[in-house]
Amino acid sequence: QEVLKACSGKFTPIKQWLIFDATECLPTEPLPPSEFELTGSRYDGQIAVFGKTFQERMLKLNYFLVGAGAIGCEMLKNWA
Repeated sequence: QEVLKACSGKFTPIKQWLIFDATECLPTEPLPPSEFELTGSRYDGQIAVFGKTFQERMLKLNYFLVGAGAIGCEMLKNWA
């Protein structure tokens, strides 16, 4: 639960550093510079790393969460 809070940056009760290395998530081939143009939205950080096409695919996804206990509750807050 605390890891989810630290990764999202929301509702963080702990003030500390978290280093998360996931280079396998980055695009494998170079993207054109137009992919990284910022839009002024709350998703600019993701657009700067993954590109606009990836972000558009993420926004079109639908999620269904079964069980909103401790971790599920945090996931729901992050998805909001």
